[in-house]
Amino acid sequence: MKPRTSLPAVGLASLAVLSVLYAGLCKALLFHGLEYFHTDFFSFLEMSRSLFERGELLRDNAYGHHAAIHNFYLLLAFAPLTLPLGAYGLILGLVLLHVVAVLRVAFAPSLDLPGRVAVLGAYLGPIAYAVFDNSVVGFHPELCYPPLALLLAFDLREGRTRRAILATALVVLVKEDGAILCASILVAYFAIRLHVQDGAVSAPERRQILAAAVRSLALLGLVFAAGMLLLWAMGRALPAGQLTAETRVLDSLRNFAHAIEGRGLLRDNLRSGLVGYLVAAVLTLLTLGRRLPRGLWLLLISSPLLVGVLLVASGTYRFKYMLWPHRLAALQALAVACVVLASPAASVFTRSAMARVLLLVASSWTLQVVVLERALGYSPWARLRAPALMKGEGTRAAGLPPAELRFLRCLAERLPPGLPVSAADDLHPVFHRQSVVFEALESNAWHPPRLRVVPQASVPRDPASCQDPGVGNLAVEMDCALRPLVAACRD
Repeated sequence: MKPRTSLPAVGLASLAVLSVLYAGLCKALLFHGLEYFHTDFFSFLEMSRSLFERGELLRDNAYGHHAAIHNFYLLLAFAPLTLPLGAYGLILGLVLLHVVAVLRVAFAPSLDLPGRVAVLGAYLGPIAYAVFDNSVVGFHPELCYPPLALLLAFDLREGRTRRAILATALVVLVKEDGAILCASILVAYFAIRLHVQDGAVSAPERRQILAAAVRSLALLGLVFAAGMLLLWAMGRALPAGQLTAETRVLDSLRNFAHAIEGRGLLRDNLRSGLVGYLVAAVLTLLTLGRRLPRGLWLLLISSPLLVGVLLVASGTYRFKYMLWPHRLAALQALAVACVVLASPAASVFTRSAMARVLLLVASSWTLQVVVLERALGYSPWARLRAPALMKGEGTRAAGLPPAELRFLRCLAERLPPGLPVSAADDLHPVFHRQSVVFEALESNAWHPPRLRVVPQASVPRDPASCQDPGVGNLAVEMDCALRPLVAACRD
């Protein structure tokens, strides 16, 4: 079924794409303002390019050989962007995925205009932006789940089998639990097929649907098992002492058992996290309106396995960080997929239907902002101020003396790409084109830092290295060959 007119779809697509590009611009400005300084951001950056720069698969400076911990193989697809652009390549890749997703919604032939607005309202809400922003870490491969899940849900809804297989493969490559997310979406898909067609098709046809569901879910179960087996094998093949998925999973399962037994803080953290998951999912589904009960039903039957995996992933941290944005990403992805699958088929467009959808979107977004601010202390609007961010207002960079910041940026421009560098006081975002090494995790780095930015009063770590007084409160220790370059930035 084709849309009655392309003009509304083009307008909706333009608005959605501009919204995504604006959010991406703000994220890039936040990084430029040194807002994203968490270890993991630079770990993922290193993993994306380590194979192409040094011939080491998923190697980073924080955890070592990361292929023994997680199956983050989709990161390799970011290499064409991160090799020339550094950290901005990760942001750009994520933005491009979201652009593809919103264009898919805007031109979806199986939905009328109000239906597309409802899906975009669920997909681009404040909680979705909080996940995209990921102010704790800045980037995580799991942030790719929502756009890929949206594509998968539409391909399933519209019977595009080959494209659904491609989307499934991409989700699986995000992380080892990607197969579980795909299985959850398939449970929702087959459930809606059986529910909608119940009584309208013969018993043999219903059996065919059930048989297809069993085959698909069994195949994804094998894919998940193969992914876990790969992690186990990589853990055995890599150097002794390397952190492995096996160690993390066993530790998490112990914490989960303790929480179920009712041991104080663990149980409280677990309960709070589950309540947060429920609230986030329900607020995402609100744009369904009259179809909300159907969306909740789909989520209820499709989410248990995914939630179980999320609990195992959070158990390592004693369930304290269950509401980290990248922990919410998979659940948000499933909720959006349920919105797509539960939405009614295209029908005759009416202004009253559009008014109802716009009211639902406004209500959902308002409630999401309130929940984010009161429960997490997070305001999306404070992070979406591009004019202020362009001036550096409200960022960590604004708290640095201008002379020191100019000195750091000069060093980053002059230093060779890939050079191992460490920087005190979380100043490493400046050196994203280099290879960032964290002092506390230096033993896992592929190479010791060849240049260190340190406090002026610090004792030299390596007496044999060359010293430079730097600028302000910052001094530099480096290989002596780099001394003229540092001096040029100081002058």
